Parts: sequence; C-alpha cells; structure tokens
Amino acid sequence: MPVPIFYISVVTFLTCHGVTFLIPGDIEQAGWERLLLRESFRSSLINVDVFIASHHGRENSYCERAFNYCSPNVIVFSDGSKIHTTQEMTNTYARHASGVTFNGETRYVLTTRNDGAIWWDL
Repeated sequence: MPVPIFYISVVTFLTCHGVTFLIPGDIEQAGWERLLLRESFRSSLINVDVFIASHHGRENSYCERAFNYCSPNVIVFSDGSKIHTTQEMTNTYARHASGVTFNGETRYVLTTRNDGAIWWDL
C-alpha cells in the first residue's frame, strides 16, 4: 500500500541567532503522530519558538499532542484567502502560543492572509 503523500513531508527545525523555527511542510496528523514516536523529534520540539502551522493551518494537519512537547511564542499560517472551513483553526492554534508583540499588540497567531509577508529581524 503506498504511503499517503502528506505522511512524508519534510519537517525542518531551523535555528538562527537563538530563535528556533519549526517548518513542517504539509504533514498531516498521522504523520505528526508517527514523528512523535521518536524521542529525538520530541526533544527537538522543546526548543521551538516559531511554529509554522502545517498544511497552511488546515484542520487535518493539526496535532494537539505535538504541543505537549513545545510551547511556541507564536504560530504562523502561510495561507491565501479563506476558501475552506478547514482553515478555521486560528483559535485552536492560538491557545498553544505564549504571544509576541506585533504592530503594537500581543498576537498568538500571524497569518499571511491578514498580515501579509512576515519577517523576523534576528
């Protein structure tokens, strides 16, 4: 039986000047669960500051258990205009972030849909 494509996304941890980004591609929940079986993966999650939501923040890519191992400052959705009900995950993700100051206010989730291009000055 072939492996579903969203099980095999490349998940990348990038640390730059002490800030760790998690870039999980389009991995879906079953892929997350598989990665969470690995101690080395769980240990890497501890350091995540910026969590890029997988598959544009869609519901089928959300894995609550991943947040047992990380407490990011902010979640980022890279997405376009809202056309699917599966894109209504902002509040679900927000409860896992501690928040950052963005344009003078505390934010827990940033989206390219609403915030445009998002830059980090490290």
